[in-house]
Amino acid sequence: MIEVRGSRQLRAAVLAMKAADRTLRSDINKATRAIFNPVWRAAVAEGAQSRMDSRVLVQGARISAGNPPVAVAATSRRRLRGGLVPAQSWHAVEFGADRRVKRTYERISPSGRPHEVTRRTRAQLPARTKGGRVVYAAFARVAPRVVSMWVQLIVRKYSEAAEKGS
Repeated sequence: MIEVRGSRQLRAAVLAMKAADRTLRSDINKATRAIFNPVWRAAVAEGAQSRMDSRVLVQGARISAGNPPVAVAATSRRRLRGGLVPAQSWHAVEFGADRRVKRTYERISPSGRPHEVTRRTRAQLPARTKGGRVVYAAFARVAPRVVSMWVQLIVRKYSEAAEKGS
């Protein structure tokens, strides 16, 4: 996450967005989505290492325009084939899990008798990583460029509005 309060330029950009009239703010937000969505999606897709990464994390990657804009991924609420909902369980794919953990649960056999089964239910997930594998790494690569472009975009839209007004 980028801290807006830490930079004078970012604070100025946020204040400029707050001070902008509705049409200018709308133009900036439309341009933000148009410019940054392809960059963000490509960065997340580039970091995807498996089909599961693509299905869970890459689908739904977008920039939500605002003040400041927000980069999001794994926003799909549609269940995947195995039942995983990306918007709810994305963290298991992004940060992985301890694959050696065994889980014991009770089930009903085909003959109708209850019995306990012990399985490794997290075996299909990637190994545990502290800092994230796909989305967090993509944001670390893209964030400085996107923030700089966002500030430049605000300045450009303000100057275009000033030229039209005079």
